[in-house]
Amino acid sequence: MSGRREPEWAMVTVMFADIRGFTAFADKSTAREAVAYLNEFFGLVVPPIARNGGRTQQLLGDGLLAIFESGDHADRALAAAHEMLAEVDAHMGDRCRMGVGLNSGLVLIGSIGGDLDELAVIGDPVNVASRVQDATRDLGERVLMTEATRLLLDQRDGLEPRGELELKGKAAPVPVYAPQREAV
Repeated sequence: MSGRREPEWAMVTVMFADIRGFTAFADKSTAREAVAYLNEFFGLVVPPIARNGGRTQQLLGDGLLAIFESGDHADRALAAAHEMLAEVDAHMGDRCRMGVGLNSGLVLIGSIGGDLDELAVIGDPVNVASRVQDATRDLGERVLMTEATRLLLDQRDGLEPRGELELKGKAAPVPVYAPQREAV
């Protein structure tokens, strides 16, 4: 099949974004209302990913997984996160709150799983990015990134330490950072 890609290692920034409180919204809404809401949300957050050189890897219910592979992938991922939040704020206002988690590292990208042409992204950086996004709720932040992502940024001003996360499967705590509140 023409769409298959042999799995290969790549240094990337992984982004997870998720709507906060969507389950409660969906419980009070019809299925059509929930789908309309998700379509509106994804219509706002997917284009900034593409504009910044990323690829929306998967839509995951009320969230998404995106990958940034270019040489300045960490900067592009952070720029996309800022644009996504600005779009959601401008068009959905208080109807939608979201969290974004960023982590950078070495992953395996390629066609996995028989005859599927879909690319898979496998590796610890994916799991960590997901857990960092989960921590945005607990820490009250809209964007959190790991030390691995922070170190790859061309411009590190305006980032504030937000402590360390104890993550399942990690021997050491993972330091996380957030953009200053005015910057998001």
